[in-house]
Amino acid sequence: MTVEKHSIEELAARYYATVDSGDADATSALFAADASYDRPGYPTMVGQAITDFYHGERIIVAGQHTVTEVLVSGQQAAVQGSFAGTLKDGSEASERFADFLTFDDAGLITNRTTYFYRAAV
Repeated sequence: MTVEKHSIEELAARYYATVDSGDADATSALFAADASYDRPGYPTMVGQAITDFYHGERIIVAGQHTVTEVLVSGQQAAVQGSFAGTLKDGSEASERFADFLTFDDAGLITNRTTYFYRAAV
């Protein structure tokens, strides 16, 4: 059974709501056991490494994602938005981002790739 287009949008929204709530268990549960996550500044995270990231390695203490656009194609969502929050060192963070999420038939994230809007080269 394939997840419907509107469901992919809802699944993507659920990810941001869950991560913004600070519930690492609920966020980790959104990923398939063998999922991968690519994020600038980190090696590719796979499986348990994603859970470890949300349970302590993530440098963000709290914050809010604002999604401005979601484009869906099949089981994939391209998401654009911004994030504002507080880092573990107490400093404030404000960042625009683009995420690419792939979902399996059960609605779990199998791959997430994140990009940030800042000069790298």
